Amino acid sequence: MIAHRIVVCLGFVLSVPATGFGNALADSGGKVETSYEVNVRGLTVLDIKYSSEISAAGYRSQASIETRGVAAVFSDYRMKMAASGALVNGQSSPAQYQSRSAKKDKKKAVELNWSQGTVLASETATNPEIKAEIDAALAAGVTDPLTAIFRIGTLPGGNPCQAAHRIFDGKEVFELRFSFTKEAVLDDSFPGAYHGKAYECRATYVPVAGRYAAKFRKRNEEPPTYKVWLAPIGGDVAGESRLIPVRATGRLDGMKFEAYASRVKVDGRPFKTVSASGN
Repeated sequence: MIAHRIVVCLGFVLSVPATGFGNALADSGGKVETSYEVNVRGLTVLDIKYSSEISAAGYRSQASIETRGVAAVFSDYRMKMAASGALVNGQSSPAQYQSRSAKKDKKKAVELNWSQGTVLASETATNPEIKAEIDAALAAGVTDPLTAIFRIGTLPGGNPCQAAHRIFDGKEVFELRFSFTKEAVLDDSFPGAYHGKAYECRATYVPVAGRYAAKFRKRNEEPPTYKVWLAPIGGDVAGESRLIPVRATGRLDGMKFEAYASRVKVDGRPFKTVSASGN
């Protein structure tokens, strides 16, 4: 189902606006609010909303995904996520993650809690082989989907797309692997709220453990990959700056999609205002 795949893939890639804010927001406090539209075959099928707030006490973030238009008629899917944790030496340390999803009359809830670096899930896989595989995949440093957002960003030297992140959503363990492609310019022919310089990056979704990972290996498929464009705020493309994902393209369940930022606010200011001010 395309909505669920976007939840576990695009939702995390597109919800990366806190990326690159790092110590700047931890020191000064800041709130990020973003909205995205996902189009398939020219129709908007999903709305994604994300917000995060960072303070000296730590971080809190929320995200929601909801089918829209014709897609809602055939698959009325909704999902909400929330996470919180601490910032230790500029690094995010997860404490709690919750998700609630609903598809027609079926509802699912997941809760993860971290204690001394160990993650505990509210539910575990009923299949003993899959459970053992998941347990073995929960290595040190595994994080929840929203906390992973804070770990995807500019590395020393200004390169934003050279990292791999292992993520556990309560059901599946997977990795998001990023690599830098090139600098680009999004002109007026591209939809969305942003036009200008950007980084073009490649994101690869790699199933590691869980029911979907088992099916993925049996089919012997190549991991799905996506193109993601990150726009710099507060500096030029060549320097270190805050990064906002503004566009993504690829295929999900065999169908081409295009996703773009329709609204971005930082500390209550529209995206273009922040970009123009250089703050």
